[in-house]
Amino acid sequence: MAAIAAVEAALMARLLVLTTRLPYPPTEGHQLRSWHLLKALASRHEVTLMSFLRRDDEPAQAGPLRDILAALETFPIPGERSPIALGRALLAGTLTRTPYLAARYASAEFRKRLRERAGQADLVHVDMLPLMAHADCVPDGIPLVMNAHNVEHRLLRIRAGIERRTFARAFLRRQLNRLHDFEQAACRRADAILACSDDDAETLRALAPGARVQLVPNGVDVQLNQPAATQASGNRLVFVGQMGWFPNRDGVEWFLADIFPRILAMRPDTQFVLVGKSAGLEVPVRVAANVHLPGFVSDLRPLVHDAAVYVVPLRAGSGTRLKVLEAMALGKAIVTTRIGSEGIFLQPGDDALFADEPQAFADAVLELLADPARAHALGLAARRCAQSHYGWEGISRTALVFYDTLLEDAPSGAHLAEARGLPIHAVA
Repeated sequence: MAAIAAVEAALMARLLVLTTRLPYPPTEGHQLRSWHLLKALASRHEVTLMSFLRRDDEPAQAGPLRDILAALETFPIPGERSPIALGRALLAGTLTRTPYLAARYASAEFRKRLRERAGQADLVHVDMLPLMAHADCVPDGIPLVMNAHNVEHRLLRIRAGIERRTFARAFLRRQLNRLHDFEQAACRRADAILACSDDDAETLRALAPGARVQLVPNGVDVQLNQPAATQASGNRLVFVGQMGWFPNRDGVEWFLADIFPRILAMRPDTQFVLVGKSAGLEVPVRVAANVHLPGFVSDLRPLVHDAAVYVVPLRAGSGTRLKVLEAMALGKAIVTTRIGSEGIFLQPGDDALFADEPQAFADAVLELLADPARAHALGLAARRCAQSHYGWEGISRTALVFYDTLLEDAPSGAHLAEARGLPIHAVA
């Protein structure tokens, strides 16, 4: 035991983490991933967080985040506070090779502090692709890890293909090559990349052959998210996701326009509940009476428990959807597109129903509404899948082992241990 403790002490390092928004409270999918990975790293290492601050972030509620950190610094997103800064970001994203996705985080103050802090770190963790624009502030020899929540250029290509507004579609298409090249350069610069799914890992390796890509899947708290004591068997459908994220809004608008009317034609009493911020969503008049928008809720579990079917009508996306993992842990019967469940080990017909066309999707939902026993069985199977593959405890252990390897392999690894008075390869 003493030898194991010695190894852990030897590998305790000073980690610098960069995020595009506060990871706590985790109200969106990418915040959940960031928060759980941050907790895992802070359980073993001394972690300093430099985070951009979105207008809707809530620093006053970030007590649990501050409790696990050695230090926290926040920086405003320039374009959210100044029209001039927003204009500069749009110009940079239009007239230079820098994509707008990265240009919006241009901040001289952030770069100055990053240069000061990075030189004192044993490893820098960059959470999300846009902040790789600041990778030049990290000295050579200090391992730099990029946490890839998505393959961003692939996500943008899908979005550009289904965007209906002419001006927006033209802008997105002009961004494609910029974002592809930026993402490729970021993958080449990073010493390691964390991928959410096997599909993403394969794409990232193809983008930058030789890149060190480690699968660290998204997860769910299977203890916090438990099935209801009794299975819902009514006429209620539910989707969880905020409409500011394009894949969510596009999927829900597609569902309301092309799928929900087919369901209502057979079961007029069916209700659809959208849990999450709904600003920007267009609800067709013909289904509006059957659509409920409770908005953001602090605890989504009661609303999900009340639904007979959890629908995932997404047509765009990358990575894995954490809200789907929560639905699985909650034991819900799920009807999903293949993109909606991409990267998740759900077996079609055994753990969930899959459909990519409007009529097939509607038929799958109607099948489960008509057969509560079948819905219950699917929910139990989804719960077992979440327990087997997606518990954050096991995922966190995988991430920590990988980081230990990176720290050992780093040029500073040997004297990191030496500075703590222990050999880095201590054995029992």
